Amino acid sequence: MVNSSEKRIPEFDGLRGIAIALVLWWHLVEPNLQLGAASWQGWLRALTNLTWSGVDLFFVLSGYFIGGILIDRRESPRLGRVFYLRRAARILPLYWLMLLVCLVAGHFGWIAREHPGWVYWLFLSNIAIGLSNGWDAAPLSVTWSLAVEEQFYLAAPWVIRAVAPARLPWLLGGVIAGAVLLRLGMWYLFPGAWTAMHTLTPLRMDLLAMGVLIAWAVRAEVARPFFARLGQHWLAWLAAGCGLFLALTINRPGLGSPLMAGLGYSVLTAFYGLLVAIVAGVRPPALCRVLSCAPLVSLGRYSYFIYLWHFLIGAGVFHLLHGPSFPLGSTGILLASLAGIAATWAAGAVSWRWFESPLLALGRRLQY
Repeated sequence: MVNSSEKRIPEFDGLRGIAIALVLWWHLVEPNLQLGAASWQGWLRALTNLTWSGVDLFFVLSGYFIGGILIDRRESPRLGRVFYLRRAARILPLYWLMLLVCLVAGHFGWIAREHPGWVYWLFLSNIAIGLSNGWDAAPLSVTWSLAVEEQFYLAAPWVIRAVAPARLPWLLGGVIAGAVLLRLGMWYLFPGAWTAMHTLTPLRMDLLAMGVLIAWAVRAEVARPFFARLGQHWLAWLAAGCGLFLALTINRPGLGSPLMAGLGYSVLTAFYGLLVAIVAGVRPPALCRVLSCAPLVSLGRYSYFIYLWHFLIGAGVFHLLHGPSFPLGSTGILLASLAGIAATWAAGAVSWRWFESPLLALGRRLQY
C-alpha cells in the first residue's frame, strides 16, 4: 500500500475531470444561458445551478490523496521537508505565473483588483474574500480554494504524525461535525456573511477531512466490512446520493442561506465523499470504465492548469469572439463559451507536457 497514494490512477483523473468540468460550466457556460423556464436554456440553467460545487469534489480528492501520502509516510524523519518541497514544486510555479499576469493586468487597470497583492502571494485570499463579503476580479477569486488547501497543508503532516492511526477517524469525525456547527453558528450570528461561510477554511474542513477519512479507511483492516457492504450496494447508494444532490439543486439554495448552512454543504460533503469512497474502496468495473474514458482523464490530468487559467484564457477567447464587431445570438454565445473551454484545454495540454510534468519529476526525486 505504500506507493498506492503516489500512483496516477485513471479513474481518479476522471473524477478530477468531472470536478473541473463542473467548474468550467459554472464560470464559462452557465452565465451565458438565458433565464426563463420556458426556454431549454432556462431549464438547463436550473438543473446546473450547483455546478460550482466541483471545487468541493476537488477538496475531497485532495484530502484523500494528501491524507494517503501522509498516512503512508507518517514515520519518515523527512516527512515535513519532502512534503512541502514536493507541494511547492507542484503548486507554486504555475500559481505564481498566473498571479504575476493578474497583478500586472491589475496594475494597468485591465483587471479591477480589490485586495492587495500580498493577500494572494501568502495564500490568504480566502480570508480576504470572506471578510469583504464579495468576490475579487474573476481570475483572482478562484485562488480562494488554493488558499484553503495550502492552509490545510500547513497542519496536516503534523496532525497525522501526532495522532495514532486508530484515533485518526475520531479526530476526523470531530472536524467534520465541527465544520457543520461552525457554519450554523456563522449563519446565526452573521446571516449576511455568505462568502465567509463559503471560503473560510474551518467552515470547509469537512470536505478535506472526509477525504483523509477515506484514505484512512482504505488502509484500515477494521473498515473492510464497510467496503464489502458498499461493494454489494454501491449503485443503490450512488443513486441515493444523486437523488439528494438533485433535490438540493431543485431547491436552488443561495450560498449563505439557512438551507446551505444547515444541510446543503453537508449533502455535498457526503455525496462527493461517497463517490470517492466507491472509486477508492470498491472500484466497480462499470463506473471505472466511465471514469477512465479518454476525455475525462485528459481533462482531469490538466485540471490544475485549467482551474487557474480558465478565466484568463477561456473568458478571453469568449470576449474576443463576442466583441462589438461580432454580435452573437444565444446559440453563438454558447459556441463561443465552448471555444474558450477548448482553448484552455489545449493550453493545459501544452503546460502539462512542457511545464508541469518536468516539475513533478523534479519533486519525485525527493524521497521520503
